[in-house]
Amino acid sequence: MSSVIRLQPLQYAHLLDNNTNVTSVVVGPCLYTKSEEQSLVFGPSPMIMIPPRHFAIIENPVVRDDDNKPVVGDGGVELRHGDEEVRFAQEPFPLYPGEKLSKLGISPLQVVSADCALRLRAIRDFGERVAGD
Repeated sequence: MSSVIRLQPLQYAHLLDNNTNVTSVVVGPCLYTKSEEQSLVFGPSPMIMIPPRHFAIIENPVVRDDDNKPVVGDGGVELRHGDEEVRFAQEPFPLYPGEKLSKLGISPLQVVSADCALRLRAIRDFGERVAGD
C-alpha cells in the first residue's frame, strides 16, 4: 500500500493514527504522506455539496464551538450521538469521522404554494417550547 495519498480539490479522507486510536480528516487539494503508524480508513471521497434550494440531514453531527469550528477532544472530534442536523446550501464540506449522511441523501426543499400551508409538529423540546405544543 502506498504511503502517499493524493487528494484532488473537493476531496477528503479519514486517517487513523494507530498509536492514539484517533481518526482525523485530511482535506484536499494536497499530497499527504502518511507515517507508518497511520492507516487510511475512508476515502479519498468527494466532499458533500448541497446545491441551492436543497438540504441534507447529517446523523451524529460534530459539536461546534461559538466560532462554528468542530470541538476536538482527546479522542478526536466530539459528536452528538443519536442527533440529526439539517444543513442547507453552503460551501462543500467533509464528513468528520462518525458523521453520516442520512438515507434521504441530498433532497430538494418542499415549496409551499400560495394559499397553502404546512402543518408542523415538534418532536422534541426547543428552548422554552415543549414538544407537542
